[in-house]
Amino acid sequence: MLNNWFSDRALRTFRTSYSPLQMHDLEHQLEDSEDAILLPSKRFIPDHTADPLSTWTTWTTLVLSVLAIACAFALYITPASISGRHDVHGLRQPNQYPGLEFIDELKDKAPAMYFPSAIVRVNKASPEQVYTSGSHVILSDNDSMFFQWHLRRSKFTSCYIDSFVPTLEDGLAANKTYTSSGSLTQIQIWNVTTPEEPMRSLSWNSRPQRIALMGTVAFLPEKEKIKQLKLEDGWESLMPTRFSCGEKAIVSIEVACEGCRLEFEQLFSIPPLAFDMMKIG
Repeated sequence: MLNNWFSDRALRTFRTSYSPLQMHDLEHQLEDSEDAILLPSKRFIPDHTADPLSTWTTWTTLVLSVLAIACAFALYITPASISGRHDVHGLRQPNQYPGLEFIDELKDKAPAMYFPSAIVRVNKASPEQVYTSGSHVILSDNDSMFFQWHLRRSKFTSCYIDSFVPTLEDGLAANKTYTSSGSLTQIQIWNVTTPEEPMRSLSWNSRPQRIALMGTVAFLPEKEKIKQLKLEDGWESLMPTRFSCGEKAIVSIEVACEGCRLEFEQLFSIPPLAFDMMKIG
């Protein structure tokens, strides 16, 4: 009986000291503990919603990658599918002669060099000696050369007479050389009367008469000419032998040399070694 009494007493004591753990007590304890952040809470709702911009970028990249692969594959198999002969009828044909369509325009462009139609020598020491037109040019105290040009009508109205001499290297390469003595910087260019007949042959006694000294020229390569005479750009437009042209006409001149001697062959070829007329504008 005594034991029953102690059992009932202990049971009543246990019931008054123990009560079930309530939810608010659990929350209070988790918030105060270090592991609270590891456990879900009714106030923490994780967001699993995807970012729309990120989704759009991903799909765009995927589509572009597929298109790139498809294009690369198409380019790879296209050459293999081309076989057999193809008809080229109707394709644009290349021009085999480019520039010829402008030949009519280019032929009247300035500057332009004109080769004389007559080159005749006369000799004062042999006044009756008749010389015919040819390529051999001799200038000395006794020898003069007469040149003649037959000009057509042109829109360019300025011309001049000058010497044209290649450099030593260019002359040797073209087999064009000359012999000379004395100074060649003051070769005289004279305007003369024009014979009634074509100037095919002349003697000293039948030569055209001088009208006026047009000026002097230097028989030198252009680089040496500019250096020795201290010429500047555009010196051609100030040539002392410059005259008006543009109309149909016959131009006759005499080339003379005092205190010098010059001999060469004037041929119609490049590079020029000659006394020629230039049309400049």
